[in-house]
Amino acid sequence: KPVHSTVTKAQALGAESLVTGDIDLMAHAEWNQSVCDKSELSLCMPLWQRPRLNIVHEFIQLGFQSIIVTVNLNLGMKVEDLGQVLSLEYVDELVARGIDPCGEAGEFNTTVIDGPIFKHPLSVVKGDILYHENYAFLPLELEQRDI
Repeated sequence: KPVHSTVTKAQALGAESLVTGDIDLMAHAEWNQSVCDKSELSLCMPLWQRPRLNIVHEFIQLGFQSIIVTVNLNLGMKVEDLGQVLSLEYVDELVARGIDPCGEAGEFNTTVIDGPIFKHPLSVVKGDILYHENYAFLPLELEQRDI
């Protein structure tokens, strides 16, 4: 129910649509649609059915910068992948290792720290790696800075 609480709050602030980054996992699309059906939000999935490699290449070429912050150690990712910046070269390495370049099967998660829609890049401090079951996490903390 936390999702529905968040959706209700977003609607109170004027939200009319739920925008997701899902690419092609039907279970995600169905779940998103059920959330929207219950809340009367429209569903917008701009990446839906687009080739995964094209998506990540475009993301990088547009100037977005993201850092790997979660890895699933059972799906080909390594602790050493934590903190890696998603670059065209790193994407090639992931593909060569048989890893989905968008992490759609849960191989990894990223945090976006810069891009053309950012007023200023986020300055982050990397914390100590945490482990839970088959996952490793790299906590990031925003670094205080004068702008």
